[in-house]
Amino acid sequence: VPFPNFFQQTPQVLQRPPYKLFDTMAVPLYPSVEHRKVSLRHILRSMGAVPCDAGLLQRRWQLLRCRFAVARLARRQSGGAGTPQVGVQP
Repeated sequence: VPFPNFFQQTPQVLQRPPYKLFDTMAVPLYPSVEHRKVSLRHILRSMGAVPCDAGLLQRRWQLLRCRFAVARLARRQSGGAGTPQVGVQP
């Protein structure tokens, strides 16, 4: 499969913030268990994950920010359809 096909077949939502799936092309994953654990945590944090011990409020806030970002992106892709318009009568 040609490499550009990966970009074409991946949904735009995953290519833009907050996910930015293709921004980092390679992440070192070392063979030892301790190093691999740290590497995977770095990958998850770069995608917006929050540590489990971060506290409920911080985790909820991060999840809400991601949902808003995805909703904004989806609204842009649909040309703004479904957004409320002030002063327009049906």
